[in-house]
Amino acid sequence: MESSLATLLIYVAAVTASASGIYGIMVSRGLIRLLVSMEVLFNSIILTAAYIGIVVGADPGFYSLLLATIVLTIAEIAILTAILILVYKRKHDISLEAVRRLKG
Repeated sequence: MESSLATLLIYVAAVTASASGIYGIMVSRGLIRLLVSMEVLFNSIILTAAYIGIVVGADPGFYSLLLATIVLTIAEIAILTAILILVYKRKHDISLEAVRRLKG
């Protein structure tokens, strides 16, 4: 009985995080909010995949793939943060409109 409750809670948490990430991506005007919403969505997908791997009894290669996904997500955060810093230095604004106005 405990495992079914834990399964339900993890699925509810993953669906809630996915829904909030998708909503944030659709309505965000600022680049930082967009970045945070994307990360919430990616992390909910990783959480769901990890739990499905536990339930199914996946091999270690599956978890290596999840670890690689987490590392790539961290690299994405670093690159996007660097881009945000450069946009702010150039335009003194970090909205999506400021990025659209950039030329070159």
